[in-house]
Amino acid sequence: MFLVRIAMLSICAFNAFPQHPSAPARTVGSQTGNWSGALADATRTDCGVELEHAVKPGTCPVSMCTSNFGLMLGDGKFVKFDEGGNSKALAALRKSSKASKIVFNYWRTGKTASPIKAYVTGTMTSDTINVESVKID
Repeated sequence: MFLVRIAMLSICAFNAFPQHPSAPARTVGSQTGNWSGALADATRTDCGVELEHAVKPGTCPVSMCTSNFGLMLGDGKFVKFDEGGNSKALAALRKSSKASKIVFNYWRTGKTASPIKAYVTGTMTSDTINVESVKID
């Protein structure tokens, strides 16, 4: 029984630590770059009657409750942020007094005055950006 356990541990250890390191995985169709656009809520699709004609269907402005962010690009394409990007967007939003004021006024009145402009660096795969940094004016 003791020899069986040693043999099993040896096999597990051999599989856990490969002899030759593999090349980093690359995702087909990914693009690294910088993007700018309007910051939006990636999960809300019903913005209410007040904003019915003000925003593109399926995208709502950032609110106090937003936890999943996305970016509406200039060409009309909407891309979501990865989990790390959501926390980076929230931190950037808190640092920007102008953006914080827009979110507060939207919460207070139910109307958005202007979109929140964001500059994002990262890697885009399909419809998601793996965010490295977010800057908000």
